[in-house]
Amino acid sequence: MSEEISFTQEQLDEQLATAKAQWETEVLNPIQSERDELLQFKPKDLSDEEKAIQTKEQELFQKEVSLELKTAGLDKFAEFFKVEKIEDLQPQIEKFQGLLNEIKVSMGYVPTDHSKTDAYSVAEQKKDVNGMLSAKFAKLFG
Repeated sequence: MSEEISFTQEQLDEQLATAKAQWETEVLNPIQSERDELLQFKPKDLSDEEKAIQTKEQELFQKEVSLELKTAGLDKFAEFFKVEKIEDLQPQIEKFQGLLNEIKVSMGYVPTDHSKTDAYSVAEQKKDVNGMLSAKFAKLFG
């Protein structure tokens, strides 16, 4: 009933080699080529020296920012300034100083008992007797 099929070792090896070659061309090679294309975008690993240089550059940049803020008198507000380049710092400093000046003006002292100058006091300051008399008569007859 069932026929037994037998293969020689060479035939099996040949079939395996053919199947392996087919798998390599259809599956493995496209995956490897895609991997190789993506490897160009992988960031390179930095050496210890390069990491130290980057750290020093960052420290220098922070000191430069700190110095700029100290020069502008804003060193107490350093945590509010986040910049990537030193060129971006100056516009932020100017804007911040403008806001501080607005706050100072709005919180400044405004006297409440300050009387408005009337026509009589203006004439009195100018030593204008006619103006003083006319202001008094205007109050009496006005």
